[in-house]
Amino acid sequence: MRNIFSFILLLSFFVAFGQKEDSLAYERIIKDENEFIEDVENGKLDLANAKSKELFEQYETFLVKFPSSDYKFSVLGGKASTQFALKNYDQAKISYLELLNYFKQNKNLKDPFVRIPYSEDNQFLYELYKKLAHLEMIQKNYREAIQYLNLAQNNPVRISCGNELFSEIAYIAYLYSECYSNLHDDEKICDVLIPIAAIPMVHENSPTVTKLYEILSKKYTKKELKRLFKESFKTLYSKQGAINTVENTIYYVKFMNRDVVLYDFGFKNLSEKETQKRLYKILNFSKFYVLLSK
Repeated sequence: MRNIFSFILLLSFFVAFGQKEDSLAYERIIKDENEFIEDVENGKLDLANAKSKELFEQYETFLVKFPSSDYKFSVLGGKASTQFALKNYDQAKISYLELLNYFKQNKNLKDPFVRIPYSEDNQFLYELYKKLAHLEMIQKNYREAIQYLNLAQNNPVRISCGNELFSEIAYIAYLYSECYSNLHDDEKICDVLIPIAAIPMVHENSPTVTKLYEILSKKYTKKELKRLFKESFKTLYSKQGAINTVENTIYYVKFMNRDVVLYDFGFKNLSEKETQKRLYKILNFSKFYVLLSK
């Protein structure tokens, strides 16, 4: 009995020591990653390159020494991000795909700090697919980038801040439009940019607003576009759908045979006069309309 107890105690010691060892190794990686990022941001590229060599040695050592560590997921992600920061795009793509594969093979993977399964939050997949789309765009693989953007859209995340939500919607639309622009597909550009033409973006020279105007101005004058856009706000209709992952009644107007999302849920039970007043307010708040009015 005493021998069995001694064996269990010894085994527990080794397990605890192993867990502590991988934790300490991960802490060292985090420290060096922070120093690397600081050097990159401050333009100290020689120091960053030197630090990156140490980092990659630490990544490889960690992954070999602790293949089942709770921190493996974070280490794989750090490795990919470091390669991306160094503009080693081919290697970064391989590492991000390795990270994605590891995620898919470990459905119960948990954040080692808060112990919440990553699978309960789409944030990781959403951001990873965006990163892969960005990498494909850098390498001019626009069709592949579109596929990753589609995957990001299939794993939406809820954003609590209104301005952040609008910025993210506009950013995704812009990435799509850049891909279609390089594929010389103006119709697809309109498909992704017209639906957000009424979005209350930060300023009228937002890339999405500017690009939409550039495409449509190939066929219409600014005066014609202003008239057509204004006329589109005379008719309101609704459909069930989801905005920001929440199912709701979504209101639209039709412009260039496409649905323009109004991002306003307050039309229910309004009188005709009140509805027109609200539509007029949204129209004048649209940065696309502001651009057309200049």
